[in-house]
Amino acid sequence: MKTMNHLHVLAFLGLVASMMAFNASAASEVDASHFANGKTKYRQLCQVCHGEKGHGDGPTAASLPHKPANIANKLSGFFASPSSLADDILEGDVEQGMPAWQGVITKQDALDILTYVELIQ
Repeated sequence: MKTMNHLHVLAFLGLVASMMAFNASAASEVDASHFANGKTKYRQLCQVCHGEKGHGDGPTAASLPHKPANIANKLSGFFASPSSLADDILEGDVEQGMPAWQGVITKQDALDILTYVELIQ
């Protein structure tokens, strides 16, 4: 009887492990598509001001009245969440020279941009 219980436990653990591997594989595919989307959107819309790695040092940064934000620093900030930063991207900040991207990109696009910037650091 003990051997049978051990076999059931081992079978169950095998099933759980295979489900976790499947979920990890599916998650990496989703992450890859979000990364690719973020990369594309970042390069099209953000890189010119925020620079290659999001440090606020893009080619037009010096000509702007306000230095673009260092996105990488904001992502590691204690009080900033990706969701609130995505909202900042969508709402913009006219006084600081940040355009509002609402209607041009979705919140998921903004989150993908942030994921891309975080991963290229």
